[in-house]
Amino acid sequence: MAAARILSEVCVAETREVALDENDRPIAVRLTRLTEERPQQIGERFTGKLRSISPTQGGGFVQLDKQAGDVFLRLQDSQGLTEGQTLEVRVVAEPREGSKLARVVLADRTSDVRNLDPWGTAKVERVDPGNAIVAHAFDMVLTPTVPLAGGGTLTIDRTRALIAADIDTAGRTDAGRAANRALKANLDAAGELARQIRLRNLGGLIVLDCVGPINRDAGKQVRERFLAVFRQISDQQVRALAPSELGLMEASIEWAETPIAERLLGHSGGKASRAVCFDGFRRLEQEARARPMERLCLDLPGHAHAWLESNGAPLRLAIAAKYGERFTYDSTNPPTPSVYSIQ
Repeated sequence: MAAARILSEVCVAETREVALDENDRPIAVRLTRLTEERPQQIGERFTGKLRSISPTQGGGFVQLDKQAGDVFLRLQDSQGLTEGQTLEVRVVAEPREGSKLARVVLADRTSDVRNLDPWGTAKVERVDPGNAIVAHAFDMVLTPTVPLAGGGTLTIDRTRALIAADIDTAGRTDAGRAANRALKANLDAAGELARQIRLRNLGGLIVLDCVGPINRDAGKQVRERFLAVFRQISDQQVRALAPSELGLMEASIEWAETPIAERLLGHSGGKASRAVCFDGFRRLEQEARARPMERLCLDLPGHAHAWLESNGAPLRLAIAAKYGERFTYDSTNPPTPSVYSIQ
């Protein structure tokens, strides 16, 4: 199932896109930035040398030409390749935090990169900077806890080893036997977890702690709900097991795109300086459109202002070209970016 519609919010600093399903729920986001370098993106082709083959790791390491970095090539045996050989490769999984290299395949032995659902060919609707639906979707990808359709919440925690999901049934009003109430909660959670995994660009091992009691038949329904929803919105390879005796449903999803949180958050867990600065430029653009004759000042938190001073020349030039030379930049170290008029 491709998206029912796509919202595109184009600003001078970045373009944010959100794919929505038929119920207007966000199922994927996409982010294109003016100043961000992303050296290895899905579908890109590179030439490089096979630096080493490591049978114990199931592949080899390719050093890309033009100092584009190293990538990992998954191999069954050596496939007739030799170290030092020049190869053309294609990226199928982007790099991640924790020294996770991008993964590639041999370009001449595989079909073209797949069209990653759910973007498809849905109509793209241009929206103004600061659109509420777009803002909600990008806030959601950073929020650990999300509401479930029938009440209650789902909390998603990404650890070094796996992604853990926990169900809280507080606030649900399901009637009937305990087993039926548990099944409804687990089905809602399984479907929402599938959407959130795709929305956040996550992969790897996922564990859902189901609500008990849960028998074998109910467990199969929960597994099938997760797989059905995920396959509607993504063509990433996915496997899932019915919940164990302890009520844990395990799933495995191949990595593809870089998790969106890694592009928005800093090492401390808060928003990165670049992301805060870009939020400020979005706010500045909103005010520039609303007050076309006024001179405006963007007041940034200290760390975001420091980033702007070091890296923000392209942003200043871009917004001045679009709205005129009427902006200044300061920092009284507010908690979030703000804009005010200059008399």
